[in-house]
Order: sequence, then structure tokens, then C-alpha cells
Amino acid sequence: MNNKKIISATLLVSDGPVENEYFYELLEIQQKDLINLFEEINNDLENLEFGFYIRFDLIKSDLVTVNDIPKFLDSVKPPSILKGLSTPALETLAIIAYEQPVTKLKVSEIRGVESESSIKTLESRGLVQKSGELDVPGNPILYTTTDIFLEKTGFQSIDELPSIGEYFSSPAEEE
Repeated sequence: MNNKKIISATLLVSDGPVENEYFYELLEIQQKDLINLFEEINNDLENLEFGFYIRFDLIKSDLVTVNDIPKFLDSVKPPSILKGLSTPALETLAIIAYEQPVTKLKVSEIRGVESESSIKTLESRGLVQKSGELDVPGNPILYTTTDIFLEKTGFQSIDELPSIGEYFSSPAEEE
């Protein structure tokens, strides 16, 4: 069977990013071979003027639409999991994204109000997850954002989040 067909079909039917490890094992190929296949598929898709491509890194891959297409898809695509989030939930999500890993108490301290219901909402939508416990008395749970958060916001990694430093007059003030 053609590896390009297997890769493209797998990504087409998957519900989100696929770990590259899956393809290494399934196709019995090495990382450089997989990257070459991704690039070949992307060249094929571009030459045939398809409206999507494979976004990939060394860890995962996914099919995504090219930049100028999403505006034509509003009537057929399901609503974004970010749509309809309350202002408190969006505040909470931003704090977790920038401070992760972070405890519920720290989120609540930053917001100035209790954040438990917002965190539960974000967890139920798959945007944040429990990622361990802080090694202090009481072992509070640590929260981080998920791959779904990255996918829905268009970031490859948390490192791509815009710096908020420009809103502060000195670097020390940002901390």
C-alpha cells in the first residue's frame, strides 16, 4: 500500500492531531522518511490546489485548511469550542496558558475571584487538563492547556503565545 495514501487517509479521518510515533510504527519508517512524506503530500496538495495541507512538527501532524479558506466554511463547520465561552472562562484560559503549570488557587488569586467553575468548563471542552500535583502540603492539582487548545488557537506551541510584556513599562512589572 502507498504510504502517502495511508498517511493522508489517517489524518483525514482522525479527530485532531496524530502522534508521529503512530506512523513510525504503522509504516515501519524513520522520522526523516515521515517528514519527507509529509512534504511530498503537501507538494501534491498544493499542486492540485486543494484547500488543506498537513501541518506537522517532530511530534505530531494534522490536516488543516490553507489560510484563505476558513471564511468560506462558516456555514458548514461546527461551532468552535472557544465560541460561547464566558468572559471569566476566557480570563481563566488566558491565565492557565501563560502561567502553566498553575494551580486553581493561583488562577483565583490572579483573577481575584474563585475560578473552579471556569476551570471545570475549560476541562469539559478539552482546553485544559490536570497535569500533576504540586509537591507541597495538600498536593494541589496543576493545570495546563491541551493540544486542542493549541489546535483551536492556531499555535504550534505555547512558546508562540504573544508576549504580554509590551503592556508593562518594565520587564520586572510583567512578573
